[in-house]
Amino acid sequence: MLIFFAVIDDEYSRSKLEALYVKYCKDMFNVAYRVLNDYQLAQDAVQGAFIKLIDNLDKIDEINSNKTRAFIVIIVRNISINIYRERRRQNQMPLEDIEDILSDDTQVIDEKIINMEMIGQLALKIKELQPAYSDIISLKYFYLYSDSEIAKLLNITQENVRVRLYRAKRNLIKILSQSKGLLENE
Repeated sequence: MLIFFAVIDDEYSRSKLEALYVKYCKDMFNVAYRVLNDYQLAQDAVQGAFIKLIDNLDKIDEINSNKTRAFIVIIVRNISINIYRERRRQNQMPLEDIEDILSDDTQVIDEKIINMEMIGQLALKIKELQPAYSDIISLKYFYLYSDSEIAKLLNITQENVRVRLYRAKRNLIKILSQSKGLLENE
């Protein structure tokens, strides 16, 4: 962790990164460990997440907020998934269903991602989306990231960002229309 501090020039950013580390390191490790089931790889994922955070420190306003926690969890989860996939390719193990690994963690994360009163109902419906879709919607509309920034964070192409965003919106509309139909039938 000390190497990260050496990279940062100004004191404000250094203290912000330190506060993020103190506040979220344990949560980040838990998320990474649930995906990877390996202590060292989980540590690697947390370090990788902090490297990404250094590049995005200016986008974090408050340390103690659900928005910041959600942003950090999305980053560490995606890095963990990438490590998992890479390890799986290297070991040439049979495919395991990563959604089964993430399902318990996703439920907790989604409950904490968006906790704003005015969009409570929409947040509940976003939770019903697949994690990849809920992440894209959160990064695009709640964190106001551009497609290129999202592509960089998730390590995918900008075209893939647009496709996922389109699919996420289409699935969200479907979920919203189904719940509207249920309400009209009651």
